[in-house]
Amino acid sequence: MNYGMDFQGGDTGGGGSGGGGYTNNFGGGGGTQDSTEKKARKNYDEQTLIPCTISMIKKAQTDSSGGDGTVVLEDGRPLHMVTVVGAVRSVDAQSTSIQYVIEDGTGSIDVKQWVDDNDSEVVSEEKRRAAQDNIYVKVTGSVKDYEDKKMFLANSVRKLGSGNELTHHLLDVMYSGEKFKRADSIVPPVMVNNSMGFNNNNNNNNNNSGGQAAGGFNQGGGDDTRSQVMNVMQRLNNDGEEGTSVQQCIAELPGLSEADVRNVINLLSEEGSLYSTTDENHFKLAM
Repeated sequence: MNYGMDFQGGDTGGGGSGGGGYTNNFGGGGGTQDSTEKKARKNYDEQTLIPCTISMIKKAQTDSSGGDGTVVLEDGRPLHMVTVVGAVRSVDAQSTSIQYVIEDGTGSIDVKQWVDDNDSEVVSEEKRRAAQDNIYVKVTGSVKDYEDKKMFLANSVRKLGSGNELTHHLLDVMYSGEKFKRADSIVPPVMVNNSMGFNNNNNNNNNNSGGQAAGGFNQGGGDDTRSQVMNVMQRLNNDGEEGTSVQQCIAELPGLSEADVRNVINLLSEEGSLYSTTDENHFKLAM
């Protein structure tokens, strides 16, 4: 597929694309376990992140039967949370929002991302890096239908770290569509325990104390907050249902503030790299 331009990405690899994603709003962490368990959770379909091309979104129809105006793909999948990868053809940064035109070789779509004055420096820098013409970005958010015109409301617009993310997204689009059509006939691949051999090239002492491990991550990711948080989540990932708590991640990164760690986890969750498990303070890797 010819996207009409050479890839222009970032200097370092970004978080993985694809996978199931969840939108989370961190609370104060109070309350008891019983109250957490009783808290109603979203329907699974409403939390699933679906990789799409822009053409798929434009061909989708609005289902008015449920009263919520859900946009549904031609194959029947409802679009609640969506991710697309494409080139920024125009960008208009205003005081309250940033508006993009994104094109991926199958079509173009208008994207709006609201500006929040309370954004952390990490999130603000992410937005500044993405607000450039003729770069590739990964957009995560929801699709709305306004007078038969599709509009993408973005939770996250992130500049790609490498061309591999574009390839991965296109493969993910095809795989997720086939998986839905064939349902249970696809045999899932055997997953390798992430704790085995993780980051062997950069960290030979991952089994040391938490402080030593956290220091080791800087060798592979520099001072990049996203890389440090993602590395800790990968190292602590396990087969249990609960996953890794936000407090565990904070304890592993004494050089970062709690607010920065929570903001990055929220960002990774919105883009689909992490998802919440038993409550909104526990997360697992999406892949």
